[in-house]
Amino acid sequence: MPGVRFVDYCVLDVETANTDCGSICQIGIVCVEGDAVIAEHVTYVDPGCGFSPFNIRVHGIRPEHVAGAPTFAALYDELRARLTGHLVVQQGGFDKTALARAAAACGREEIDARWINNVSVARRAWPGLPGYGLAKMAARLELTFRHHDALEDARVTQAIFARAVAETGIAPHDWPARLAAPVQRKPSTRREPAPEAATAAE
Repeated sequence: MPGVRFVDYCVLDVETANTDCGSICQIGIVCVEGDAVIAEHVTYVDPGCGFSPFNIRVHGIRPEHVAGAPTFAALYDELRARLTGHLVVQQGGFDKTALARAAAACGREEIDARWINNVSVARRAWPGLPGYGLAKMAARLELTFRHHDALEDARVTQAIFARAVAETGIAPHDWPARLAAPVQRKPSTRREPAPEAATAAE
């Protein structure tokens, strides 16, 4: 992935070939400096295993799309150099797990990045919504995209995270500590009935 540099944070999304979350077949990355996207990268990955019909229906990636693509082992050193120690945003927890599983499958260490779960960010930024999945959040924020394409998903995840940063005033690098802290519940405004009222109701 030549020419990709991560400054403030990056957003990463992967697609997989089958039910093994380590079977990465596509990686999308968006790099952000300040308020600006400074670089994007997407690559197919040869997972070295079969594709399930279900996964193909989800993302449309087939074996012929990854023919001649680099393996995860071939991409590992570049990914590790770019991600280690950096803030990496993911929508949910799947992408971190997928990278760790793919690294283990080729005998490498898990990449030590500072991961942020954007679902948890959205829950803090917009409490009480009926759902925080990527499609639901994109619809709520009127963001259009082609779901289950790694770069498209990374772009929308970045847009949601940037909106949460703007609306809460919490800077990207402050989110890990904020997510680690307990949620501050607002005091209940429900008034307990007076003793005489409770007695009368019995």
